[in-house]
Amino acid sequence: MNPRRRVEEWINRQGLIEGGDTVLVALSGGADSICLIRILLELRDKLGIQVLAAHYNHCLRGADSDRDEMFAREFCGQWGVPLTVGRGDVAQAASDTGQGIEETARRLRYAFLEETADYLNAHKIATAHNADDNAETVLLNLIRGASLRGLSGIPPRRGRIIRPLLSMERRAIEAYLAALDQPYAEDATNRDVYHRRNALRHTVLPLLREKNPNLAGTILRQSESLRQDSRFLDELAAETFGRLRRGEGEMILLIQELLDLDPALSGRVIALAVQAAGGETEQVHIRQVLDLIEGACPSARISVGGGVVVRRVYGRIVIGGACGGEKEPFAPQVLPTSGRVFLPDRGIWVFCGENSEKIHETIHTFLFKSDAICGKITVRPRRVGDSIRIFGGNGTKTVKKLMIAHKIPAHQRDQWPVFADEAGVIAVPGIGIDQRVAPGLGDKTLQITVGGFKICTEM
Repeated sequence: MNPRRRVEEWINRQGLIEGGDTVLVALSGGADSICLIRILLELRDKLGIQVLAAHYNHCLRGADSDRDEMFAREFCGQWGVPLTVGRGDVAQAASDTGQGIEETARRLRYAFLEETADYLNAHKIATAHNADDNAETVLLNLIRGASLRGLSGIPPRRGRIIRPLLSMERRAIEAYLAALDQPYAEDATNRDVYHRRNALRHTVLPLLREKNPNLAGTILRQSESLRQDSRFLDELAAETFGRLRRGEGEMILLIQELLDLDPALSGRVIALAVQAAGGETEQVHIRQVLDLIEGACPSARISVGGGVVVRRVYGRIVIGGACGGEKEPFAPQVLPTSGRVFLPDRGIWVFCGENSEKIHETIHTFLFKSDAICGKITVRPRRVGDSIRIFGGNGTKTVKKLMIAHKIPAHQRDQWPVFADEAGVIAVPGIGIDQRVAPGLGDKTLQITVGGFKICTEM
């Protein structure tokens, strides 16, 4: 099929361009981008579009980089195409950020294209990815271990970025340029098999083409099919995430609800939650969260990048900032014989005084046998080795074990108030009081009430 007709059909089929669009072509000067701009110039009147060009000099190859820039300038001057040129020190930027050269180059290049498109009011940014690029991307993702989205390859469009050449193979592009006697700038690094993509291009793909000469076209059709499936699952996952998410600020998902989902959905729902919290959603991160859900540790936690931590809190998954709601233990306070104290670090108040009324002990109010209290009472965070013999319970246990048994989240335990006299722990809210200070009938009692404190254990 005629290359111009192939590209026109692809543009119409994918809805990439509309009449009246201003299209900014990412012009590297290589064969692909020269082919792209030549075809768009041929289709310019028929499509009713304006064609502009942008070239980004990565300053990575010295004189060769400057040569490519000059080639782009001369081409656009010959064809009357307005050209915007940008440049950046990619090597220095990569060193400053700790990112790889390729990743940094891509980030800076796309940022330049977006800024240029904004300045020129361009409706679309056309890049010259072709069918071979798509095949290489799919195979690289397959080798790395990718999800359905990764195996879907390069999308025909992403936002205002469009790929009009995605249905053309590289050999067709080169044949088209040869027929026009159109020169282009050759990047010598494309032959360096040290780079994974180049090694795949020059060693693996030729072997695969011996079995399937139309390999790139086959993978492109597969990509389209997988992209449709992925789009459907993404929409279903978004609906499910909206229904299951809980909490404000931090993302909270119930583990059992996640386990009840089909595996094709659960990973996507987790990815949406991590993404909403600002974390990274590479497949490896989602697998780590799934392992955390399926594991036995009720207080496990992992980092998913972007300063985001995923914590398992018994029956819940909590996704949020690295601090995860954790705070330093609050400052201890000695209680007065009678009166109220406020714990500003904890946001609670404690009332202490003699009790003359008939009152039932609750999770917020404790009654102690006054004569059994040894010295002053302090409200403080738990300490290593704290233990208590719960009234009506079965033997002495550490406060830590009791907190675990009552499913108090790990990140809340150091903020949980503990009451102790000079002989040891006498009470823990939500857990109970020590048998040593439990009052009997007729005993004079001391009342302690905790205000502003929410008993919030996890199931």
